[in-house]
Amino acid sequence: MTIRSASLWPLILSCVLGGLGLFLARQAGDGTPVFYALTVVTATVYAAAWWMWGDRSAFTGPAGADIARGAGIGAALALVFMGGALVVRRIPLLAGPVEELLSMPQAGGWVPTLAVLVINGIGEELVYRDAVPKQLRGRFSELGVGIVSTLIYCAVTIAMGVPLLVFAAGVLGAVCFYEASRSGRLYSPIAVHLTWSTAMLLVMPLIITR
Repeated sequence: MTIRSASLWPLILSCVLGGLGLFLARQAGDGTPVFYALTVVTATVYAAAWWMWGDRSAFTGPAGADIARGAGIGAALALVFMGGALVVRRIPLLAGPVEELLSMPQAGGWVPTLAVLVINGIGEELVYRDAVPKQLRGRFSELGVGIVSTLIYCAVTIAMGVPLLVFAAGVLGAVCFYEASRSGRLYSPIAVHLTWSTAMLLVMPLIITR
């Protein structure tokens, strides 16, 4: 068995543990101390997985241009999703879980909510746009690597219990994977993810609340 083969299943286990952490966090209640604690634990699992199986070169070289590009893409994605929210808010089955998730800052505070959003977003990029694709390369074409890693990301996101978040994970995952594959680094995908998710947290409640 090659090192790469030996590393794949422990890495997949890390993804499963990440999904379990998200599931338990939501069961504990959005905005509760246990929610924040379990989200931090999930981010720690992701950071450890990347440390074991990720690529250190993902953070080499100048970052400015990639961060600016990623922020611009993330903002454009946010605008698209906000437009979609105008339709979604008319569908209670879809809008309800989103409203619950976005009400978290009112329950637990803006500072801890933004903090876990950032650290968990970075953790997800470390794993799903670097560590997992690294282990999949050589097994699939680059397109296949993108599809499989994004599907894994979507499967883990199901644990949050928000259908639209799974759809968002598919779109965000595909865009961030392209940026990671294009640059060979993680500056741009992290900027995409954090810009998009911060905009969703700050602006989406104003749109989705009926």
